[in-house]
Amino acid sequence: MAENRRGRRMVKRKKKFNPFKTFFKIVCSMVSVFMVLAGGAAFAYYKVTGDVPFSNQEIIQSASDMNLLDAFLKRDIKMNVAVFGVDKDGTRTDVIFVAHYDSAQKSVNLVSLPRDTRVSICDEVRENLEKEGRSYNQVTKLNAVHSYSGKEMGPKNAVLQIEDLLGIKIDHYVKVDLEGFREIVDAVGGVDVDVPQDMYWDMRDTGDPLINLKKGMQHLDGEKAEQLVRFRRYADGDVGRIQVQQLFLKALAGKVLSTESIIKNLPDYIKIFYQHVETDVTLTDALKYANYINKLDMSKISMETLPGAGQYVGNVSYFLHDAEATKEMVDRVFYNVAPVVPEGETPTDSKALLIEVSNGGNVMGLAGRVSEKLAAEGYRMAEATTYSGEQKNYTRIQVKEAGAGSDLVQYFNKAEVEVAPSEIGANADIRIILGTNEQ
Repeated sequence: MAENRRGRRMVKRKKKFNPFKTFFKIVCSMVSVFMVLAGGAAFAYYKVTGDVPFSNQEIIQSASDMNLLDAFLKRDIKMNVAVFGVDKDGTRTDVIFVAHYDSAQKSVNLVSLPRDTRVSICDEVRENLEKEGRSYNQVTKLNAVHSYSGKEMGPKNAVLQIEDLLGIKIDHYVKVDLEGFREIVDAVGGVDVDVPQDMYWDMRDTGDPLINLKKGMQHLDGEKAEQLVRFRRYADGDVGRIQVQQLFLKALAGKVLSTESIIKNLPDYIKIFYQHVETDVTLTDALKYANYINKLDMSKISMETLPGAGQYVGNVSYFLHDAEATKEMVDRVFYNVAPVVPEGETPTDSKALLIEVSNGGNVMGLAGRVSEKLAAEGYRMAEATTYSGEQKNYTRIQVKEAGAGSDLVQYFNKAEVEVAPSEIGANADIRIILGTNEQ
């Protein structure tokens, strides 16, 4: 691993540095993929170009504080990127999430923020709006902040509002419009997705698309992918929509992050970047972050949603976030602070643990689909595996300590928790062996 290579010289010769090509490979690939998994293009660039020679364990808490020397020495950083997907007129942010990259942990954590999250305009945003003479509602939905602010000031104010909501610092933002989203999907040849339910919604009278997708595994091009991520009619409202968006983004990442995809589709990425992607990631930033190309473990990617629930306030439908649960999530995701557990008790929340799903049944691809489902629920998932031991008709949730894993039972037809530290190994904290009764 890279962090254990301090002082070790690399024998492999590097290719001659070409600033022009490097600019496009880093900036275009990274920014395009930031839409999917912030920081993920570092992994793709590493696969194309090879390794880098330095590492250092000193941690810089914010990527914004890093200089070129820090990057050259590969001092560990933490970076938060706000990602916005905007509608066809570029004013409303239909998709909002924050990606947290921790180079020391080699991890990326994505936190989705429901567009209808009820917020009170923070002081800095209010001052910016009043300076520009813009009207606004003091209490509003999160996605309205960008709309109130206009295209030029929108990302800045949206970032300020997210910082106020979560109590974190945002280092960069990336904004992608719907056409850019469709073109990214088409550039990689489409994506295979297991659509969770039949989806039908005719929006053509407002100039929006007809959504007409059937339940089940299918190949989605850019147009159909847009239908999937824009569908809203779920039993649990915006939360269901976010879960589907997260599943799709992870599937898309698998295509975008392949070496073949980066090389084959680079011209398309460049075109998409200039036409449809807006970001404050500069060339200097991109060159700094390229030094972290081997500090991302694709098995350490998690996705979760701002805690809370949908509710009407007056006649307006909002997503009301749970302040206490949000603080616990922020501490865990962004500051690596584990939840406080009373003395003598074992934590029952498995979201801070790394989970491996192993297919012990007969349904091909089931472990991967279960992993995606749990990732959408906010669990940290390792790469899915195939179990070679004895098959059982029930699912086994193997844990290292008694009391853990009980929150996972609800996701299976029949599951039992068993303490089996010697069987789990060092690559996970919990192993789920799927039973033959799982479909």
